[in-house]
Amino acid sequence: MSKPRYASGVHQVLIVGAGVSGVVLATALTNAGLHVDIVEIHSRWDVLGVGISLQAPALRALKSIGLLDRCVESGFGYSQVFNCDRDGNIEGIIDLPRLSGPQYPACVGMMRPVLQQILADAMSAAGGRVRFGVTVRTLKQTPTNVEVNFTDGTSGVYDLVVGADGARSKVREAIFGVEVKPIYTEQAVWRAMVPRPAHVSARHSYYDGPRHAGFNPVSTEEMYIYLVQTVVGDPRLEPERWPAVMRELLANFGGHIGEVREQIVDPARIVYRPIVSLLLPAPWHRGHVILLGDAAHTPTPQLASGATIAIEDSIVLAELIEANLPLADVFERFMTRRYERCRMVVENSRRLSECERSPSADDVDPTALAAATMKALAAPI
Repeated sequence: MSKPRYASGVHQVLIVGAGVSGVVLATALTNAGLHVDIVEIHSRWDVLGVGISLQAPALRALKSIGLLDRCVESGFGYSQVFNCDRDGNIEGIIDLPRLSGPQYPACVGMMRPVLQQILADAMSAAGGRVRFGVTVRTLKQTPTNVEVNFTDGTSGVYDLVVGADGARSKVREAIFGVEVKPIYTEQAVWRAMVPRPAHVSARHSYYDGPRHAGFNPVSTEEMYIYLVQTVVGDPRLEPERWPAVMRELLANFGGHIGEVREQIVDPARIVYRPIVSLLLPAPWHRGHVILLGDAAHTPTPQLASGATIAIEDSIVLAELIEANLPLADVFERFMTRRYERCRMVVENSRRLSECERSPSADDVDPTALAAATMKALAAPI
């Protein structure tokens, strides 16, 4: 049976990047009957072995492609975030909305490799395949399609090319120029896997002046501790130093962090990354090429919403392509539904980042700002 061709003229789709947004989009479009190629510059699934928060809007989006139950079963569900002082004393509580129904948690913490495997399995079941170790060498746009040359010497012609290749997107660079790139925020984020104390049942954020730490459970056995650190000059640290440095940075924190801090010992279970931020001005498309996820909007991690808005991008774009609209209308409606929502997340995350670096510069209540953001994200996409 031949696959349908939509009024948009989209049948052959190339997705550059096999991260969360790319694989979700590939699954949705393949299920809809389109031919989808995915290329990934890494030679295999290159997923860091620490945790991720799937908030209520992300769970709602994943429900639309049948993956909600598996994510809930494979992670740790909760429906509140506790904001605390450095000793773990609770100063504010954020009640997260349950958007998928009362039987589901508002948020699920899980291991990133586990989420990637769930998404990869769904894509495979739909018939999608990734070409690893390959990316785009050149893009040449015509009035009706995009001619693509790949780094392995092959080529192809596509009705639509989607750049889902992350904050340092090569597709964005090719379409919008090298001057459009994320900015370094003079912060770095640490994440370390540790055992989960039995009484930890939700995400906690601890505040100590410019340092923001916390933890997020990802299973019945484990959680990850995170720490946001102000770092001028973007210095690099050798991995063997990570455990000792992270323990030292957490020395002033008590509560549950103090309970498990000394169990941060394995560099292989720590991720250290400089924090960057980007909001690409609208529109995020040119010709037959569009960007989504971190390639278009990279929030700092303060609101833990980067994965949420990336997954939503993919679901909305797939829905609009399936709606049998001309491609110009697909792009216009995509930007109408996505830009302000993503702008809010990027700017509110950056505002919290700035307040952590200069606590006296702005009188921001982190609990109130996070709660307002979560409320706004609960609105339909």
